Amino acid sequence: MISLLPNTPSQDVYLTLREKAKDLPLYTHYLVIFTNMTSRVEYAFVANVVTDNDRYTKIAINTDTNAPTNGDVLIEETGQFWYNVWGQNSSSNLDPLNASVVGEIERGTLQVITQETFYNPNAVTIPDNIIYYQ
Repeated sequence: MISLLPNTPSQDVYLTLREKAKDLPLYTHYLVIFTNMTSRVEYAFVANVVTDNDRYTKIAINTDTNAPTNGDVLIEETGQFWYNVWGQNSSSNLDPLNASVVGEIERGTLQVITQETFYNPNAVTIPDNIIYYQ
């Protein structure tokens, strides 16, 4: 499962996208779509690939900017998402039904979480003026 923070710059996602490459025609870019499991809102973007080798693919993403052709998507909500990745031969296409898409590569789940504390921990005071006898 992938975890991201909402409305946060400079995050990285690690996927294994080269495993399916041998089963598809050649492609030059990755189309990624995040779909919220509750609201069904979709966030599509062309991945900004930093590293792409046989072991892993590192994708840089900013969730505080809406620039999908640059690999950035504005996500302000938290929750559970599905992610789908397609191989394509376009640097600007955001539609998985477009002719430039050669096929689906990977799908999985994504968790967008915050680092906020939703409770106040109790302050426990231990008295230090007590003498214990045996």
